[in-house]
Amino acid sequence: MKKAYLYIFLLSASFLGACKKDLEDRFYDKDKLSTGSDIDVVPGLFTGVLTNNKIFAQDYGEWYYLLNGGTSITGYEQVAQRFVSYRYDWFSTYNDLTTGNGFDDSPINGQSFFQHSYTRLKNYEVIRDSVNARTGQLKQDGDVYLKLVSFIKCYQSAKLVDFFNSVPYSDAFQGSKKEPKYLFPKYDDPKEIYQSIIQELGTIVDELPGAYSQMSADAKTVFTEQDIAFHGDINKWVSLINFTRLKLLVRIAGVEEAYAKPLIQAALAKPLPQTDLYWFYWFDIVPTGGGTWIRGVYENTYASFIPNIIMKRMNYGTPAYQEGIDDPRLPVLAMPTKYLDYRGVSANIEEQTALYSSGERYYPYADNIASTFSTNAKSMYNHATFHQNAKMPVYMASVGELDLLLAEIALKGLANTGKTAEEHIKDEVTHSVDFWYTINQLSSYAKTQMTPAQTAMVYPAKPSAAVVSAWGDVVKGKFTLAATLDDKMEILMQQKYIHLNLYQPYELWAELRRTRHPKLEPFTWHTSVWKPMPERVRYPTIELTNNPDNFKKVAGENNLTSPIFWVPAAARAKNPYWDNYNYQ
Repeated sequence: MKKAYLYIFLLSASFLGACKKDLEDRFYDKDKLSTGSDIDVVPGLFTGVLTNNKIFAQDYGEWYYLLNGGTSITGYEQVAQRFVSYRYDWFSTYNDLTTGNGFDDSPINGQSFFQHSYTRLKNYEVIRDSVNARTGQLKQDGDVYLKLVSFIKCYQSAKLVDFFNSVPYSDAFQGSKKEPKYLFPKYDDPKEIYQSIIQELGTIVDELPGAYSQMSADAKTVFTEQDIAFHGDINKWVSLINFTRLKLLVRIAGVEEAYAKPLIQAALAKPLPQTDLYWFYWFDIVPTGGGTWIRGVYENTYASFIPNIIMKRMNYGTPAYQEGIDDPRLPVLAMPTKYLDYRGVSANIEEQTALYSSGERYYPYADNIASTFSTNAKSMYNHATFHQNAKMPVYMASVGELDLLLAEIALKGLANTGKTAEEHIKDEVTHSVDFWYTINQLSSYAKTQMTPAQTAMVYPAKPSAAVVSAWGDVVKGKFTLAATLDDKMEILMQQKYIHLNLYQPYELWAELRRTRHPKLEPFTWHTSVWKPMPERVRYPTIELTNNPDNFKKVAGENNLTSPIFWVPAAARAKNPYWDNYNYQ
């Protein structure tokens, strides 16, 4: 069986949408290559969706602007920040969520995230229409691809809800029908979108194994070649889809508990990830060039200092790393300072400006390890793990994230997980340590340019199982002693911030808005103490022009302060900030 599909469609991820004339020249019809062969094009179309930027794989521009100014999602959720002082005068409007001069949502809107979420799923429509028109074995060979691309459509649509709340869904992805209502789709109720997605994902979980078993031997071979993510392992796909469904169910449970609880219990009886799920590009990433997210992170090294709300959750004793006292993930996530210890950046800009003015400086790039070690007074994210990791994989799910999901389910009594929330929390520590030491060791950044002592700090040896288990007991103990459910959620979400950190800022922003945890540092600018809480991003202005009649119906949501539907009523009045900087 030829491998033509993969190469054809990876070379042109927007193959169909970019050039209709080329499509007509190369294909007799939408199912057969014009070479006279019987090669099915659907596998390549699937690979194109899977590898398209802004879905699972984020792109350069998106990440560049997420970090650059320090006033977008990563800054306001305090996942990553600049070493802010009064020299950055644009932070003087940090509390402005009315005009948009404060919170910057242009990394989403300026990068056309809304529009791309639909256009880059065009192959979903082509695969759906093609497979539905088939019969016999050809239909059976295509059904797996239809189910998987339907999952990707659901995944991206849920993410759109998490950003915008009401979005086009039921009438979207129907452009081939050419009817006005499909060309100008209505905005659907976000809760109904979630429920529709949850139902569809449940059907896919149930039917995907059977669809795979009906594929011919040759079709399975092709699927293994085209499936960049899991190389034809249908069990991993089933577990990922069920994990995604479970996550959406926990999110909606805060506003529809009676609806969610039986579905959560049923989802727990079906496969969930047993290993970390991620995939690698088919080439080494060039951090200093190309279109991947690594370049955007690399070029904004100066905007990826670790905020105190994460640093103070990992570093408990002296600023130096002390095994048994500090989180074992600290050295693999953070760069040491010039003092050979670990120090986060603060949102108390008065205090931080004084440090900067006294001579505390930093080297802004990740291209000279000697300059980093000699200059940095604050800790950036680890250069080897993040900024210069040519092997950084595309994240799909991790066992550590699942542990935290299960901990919340057990804590809130949403279902019986088979363990206590405390036990899940300890499991997460173990799995998260494994995850991050594995990611770090994929890198080869500057290994020949450092002294042995420096190498040991940038590429730390994984702690023993006994050390990791002991730290798991420490976190478990804090969780057990927390007095209220709200206090326990604070510890749970602190762990989620440590585990997902800069790697998954969208997920953390959704969880911050949903749970109001972890608590953030107040932003002190001269005499002003601010606690801004952006709840969503605004719709792209192009919707006012392209879909005006339907947009008018949701125009009232077009601001930065209307909560997403899944924020529980009791949480909407909560502002997730500490009262001061003396927090636990």
